[in-house]
Amino acid sequence: MKVEDILSKTEIEEYHEEWGNFNGKYKPNSCYNVHSGIPVISEVYRFKDKPVFRAHVFQKKLRKFNPYFISKKYFHPFWHVQHYFMVMEQLYHAGANKLRDNSQLIVKDVPERFKLRKPIFWDKPTSVELILENLGEKGAYHQERICFTFYDDRKERNISEVDVMTFYQPRAYVRDIIDLSGGKQEVRERLIRKIQHQAIGHREMTKSRAQIISSENELIKRLKSGQTPEAELHDFFSFWDKPQS
Repeated sequence: MKVEDILSKTEIEEYHEEWGNFNGKYKPNSCYNVHSGIPVISEVYRFKDKPVFRAHVFQKKLRKFNPYFISKKYFHPFWHVQHYFMVMEQLYHAGANKLRDNSQLIVKDVPERFKLRKPIFWDKPTSVELILENLGEKGAYHQERICFTFYDDRKERNISEVDVMTFYQPRAYVRDIIDLSGGKQEVRERLIRKIQHQAIGHREMTKSRAQIISSENELIKRLKSGQTPEAELHDFFSFWDKPQS
């Protein structure tokens, strides 16, 4: 799927004009939105209410990721395939976060098509576009096709395209919250075990969370007393501090 499939010619002209004037393209995104400790994309532009998103790629930051692990930064003259997927994953999370809270979902990806017209070098302003196509429910999962297009922003030229099929559903702790709200009180102990496991993850993180609303012990105490503090649970099960608005 391309912008031509969902936007009129007039809208496409407006889309490119608005993207050219979007000041957020020079502002780094947050770890929370991109689900990464190394954000390499800008704030995300969305065209009107359409499922069309776009972000600038900070290539100097991206180049610090060396997929060969033999130097302090990647020194080859063109992107490695892992750089493509790192950018795509970050835009998917940050773009989808404008529609829903992606941190509450478990997502499985199946790449379908990779069309590289020419390599991306480290010498041009580059952006990436995301189009989300809702394909509805499939069993326990929601199905979605995500289509990426990489641009050379100097000439507004399409460099490459990647299509990925995704399947997502609520994370296990969210399903426990849903079961509790439906009266299944027996899942409390199961949710408590998940909290204990998540606490181990927080302690083992390289960069620890700094602003957790409620501690492991506080959440367990409230659950045992019959409460279900949803907002605090969503915060606790995130590995990223939410940006202050």
